[in-house]
Amino acid sequence: MEGDNITTMARRLVAGTCVRTLATFLLGFGLGVAIHLFVGLSLTDSEASEEALQEAGWSAEEGDPDQLTRWIPPLNPHHSGGPAESALVLCYILTGPTTHHRALHVRNTWGQRCDRIVFYSTQEDPDLQTEVLDVPEGYGFLWAKTKGALAHLHRHHPEYDWYLKADDDTFVIVENLRYFLRGLDSGQPVYYGVKFRQHVKQGYMSGGGGYVLSREAVKRFVTKALPLKDQSKCPSEATKGAEDLQLGICLESVGVAAGDSLDEEGKPRFFSNSPMSLYYKQPLINKLHWYWRYIWHKHGVGPDCCSRHVVSFHDVDPRMMWTLEALLYRLHIHRDLQPPHLNTSSSIQPPLHTPSTTSHHEPSPQRPSSTSTLTVP
Repeated sequence: MEGDNITTMARRLVAGTCVRTLATFLLGFGLGVAIHLFVGLSLTDSEASEEALQEAGWSAEEGDPDQLTRWIPPLNPHHSGGPAESALVLCYILTGPTTHHRALHVRNTWGQRCDRIVFYSTQEDPDLQTEVLDVPEGYGFLWAKTKGALAHLHRHHPEYDWYLKADDDTFVIVENLRYFLRGLDSGQPVYYGVKFRQHVKQGYMSGGGGYVLSREAVKRFVTKALPLKDQSKCPSEATKGAEDLQLGICLESVGVAAGDSLDEEGKPRFFSNSPMSLYYKQPLINKLHWYWRYIWHKHGVGPDCCSRHVVSFHDVDPRMMWTLEALLYRLHIHRDLQPPHLNTSSSIQPPLHTPSTTSHHEPSPQRPSSTSTLTVP
């Protein structure tokens, strides 16, 4: 009888151990799935994360954009860069030997619509006709590559009005970029892009989604910012660091404004994210991503997230790049067969709007129609 009791107790002990082991396994498996979904559904940006910024010596203290001045450029048909209709756009791509194959897809898709495209790398490539920079290679040295590229552009290509920087996984709708720049003065010190709100008082542009600098902005960076001795105003002697943040610090120090590029509905045009992360409405957990703490102008996620005049996307692999190329330029939609009340894709030209300084909660100045006469404020 006593032996039976011992056997029963042993069986119960073994069963309890098995149950605890199974419960631990299921709990670990569930946590693993949750973490995987969180990472998979979060917006991604290959630019510097908070950890990288802290390693570079920058604090993560958040400023209050309500107290910052919003700079809105004047509309001027007689800007120093020539007539608005003939503004020249040079696109420059920062790439490297291990991603030259990816840069080829940029050249063969949207890059051909720039007035000129220049690829900067640390190694020659006859297919890309790269400009070779004498800087260390690697993601950590993008700041050195950025300084070298802008110095080369200022020295060898000073005749362009606007200079668009992009990565080899950025997709740019160049026609929409020209639409946005139409009527803006390239003689003004300003640049535009995905505006972040941390670390720099006026904000700075995220590198992944691309940013476009005026001719005057490039000039001031090369001739005024790089020679600065005070490294707190422009870390010109550094080779490492977050290139977009470092550039933002330098440009602010020499009076280059971080402009706003919202459309007439107050929606962003530049994005440091893939279309897959923007147009498909993600679960609420997506809102925990660090991106939402950095972005200057909040926006939604889903079909109505973005401007109808979107300029750029980031984190675009070659397959997605060619998909966008085909959908945007190689398909014809017979809109004449679509009932007017169901046509959600027509873009109405916004009315002429005289720009004024407003708070950052208000939409950017509306763009003039192609037949409007621009007025000088």
